[in-house]
Amino acid sequence: MATAFAGAVIPLVAAGSASAATTGDCRSATVQYRIVDADGKVVGADWSSQGGFHQWDAVPGTVEVRPAPGRNVGDGCKYPVSPAEYTTEGPNWFTSGHQGLVDEATVHLTAADVVDSADAKQTWQKLTVRAPDCYGQIDLYGEDVSYDGKSWEGHGPLPYEPDNIATPYHLVAAWNGGGKPCTPATSDAPTPSQSAPTTPSTPAAGAVAGAGAVVMSRRLRRS
Repeated sequence: MATAFAGAVIPLVAAGSASAATTGDCRSATVQYRIVDADGKVVGADWSSQGGFHQWDAVPGTVEVRPAPGRNVGDGCKYPVSPAEYTTEGPNWFTSGHQGLVDEATVHLTAADVVDSADAKQTWQKLTVRAPDCYGQIDLYGEDVSYDGKSWEGHGPLPYEPDNIATPYHLVAAWNGGGKPCTPATSDAPTPSQSAPTTPSTPAAGAVAGAGAVVMSRRLRRS
């Protein structure tokens, strides 16, 4: 069973080096994360969840994550880390309004991902979501829950401001921005003819006439 990184608003609480997790102890861990570009080059600095919530200034393309160097992870423990992308109604959290989930991904960090020192060349786990082309929000959080507005297990409420529904929980880092409003999807259905109606034909025996409605739902989400 996956174990979420511990914490509330600032989720991934560090397991102190003097009280490292032991076998079967999956109470807490610290995640280290960074952004890389399309060529795999690191953009900016590395961050740690121990430092609290981080607001990204630029769109995080690919995010690499791993347990912080020098920390122990108990055998059998799995720590989910997920990024999620949402459409929003404005370029920051306070104007984000209704949000819609667009893309998400998850990896589970285990003892195999732990590094011995800060300069160790241990492989990072890569996470990528699509870059928004309009107002949007990207969250990095310590769960494998899909915050898409559904109510059954494994799902949770979409972020929404001004009601301050500040999901995802266990938030590590986030980005808000975009240069233009998101336009609703348009239908590809042909425009009805404007010509005068012709005399309707009589339906064949046993035929049932009906009209199908296409409902397009917009999944809302927080930034």
